[in-house]
Amino acid sequence: MPRKLLCVVEAIGFNTLAPLLEESGFEIAVETSSRRAMSRLKTWQPDVLVADFYRRYFHDRVSNLESLLALATRDDSTRIVVIYDPFHAADMELLKQRHRIDAALPLPLSASALQAALAAST
Repeated sequence: MPRKLLCVVEAIGFNTLAPLLEESGFEIAVETSSRRAMSRLKTWQPDVLVADFYRRYFHDRVSNLESLLALATRDDSTRIVVIYDPFHAADMELLKQRHRIDAALPLPLSASALQAALAAST
């Protein structure tokens, strides 16, 4: 049975990640919003969550991922991989202080960095 990967792409677009994920061997589900991803997590537990980070200005949250990560990290077996723009590195550090993130990968994303992050989940 293939391992499951949930890809949440709100900013960079799945077309950027698709070629890098195609040969991963995972069963891949794609969501284009954190809200839909949270709904999916209620019935489909992935082995790996890959999500893009972007800075959104909320009153009490750093980004688009706060609620999603709070839900996803309830299961310690789910590996969390976040892709971010280096321009938002300081915000990414705040997010890492608040939530478990197993790998934080800066853009431009290299195939080898993503492969290494996914391989670490096996």
